[in-house]
Amino acid sequence: GNMTRIEFLELCTSNNIPTNIIHFENSVADGYYVLKNYHRWEVFYRERGKDYDCVGFPSESDALIYLADKLMRK
Repeated sequence: GNMTRIEFLELCTSNNIPTNIIHFENSVADGYYVLKNYHRWEVFYRERGKDYDCVGFPSESDALIYLADKLMRK
């Protein structure tokens, strides 16, 4: 299936996951990132300037589905 950013954020909200920990633009803030990098989308966790658990996907939708699943299982 396809997931849009709006659907992803609504899913987070309905599962009490704070959306302010998720970033769609590069910044120095800690949290989860969903960023386009050349021809792929990357999901990673940034803490104190270090990036962890970076996984690449062919589409933003795939990246969002992965991150939603990861956040739900926490």
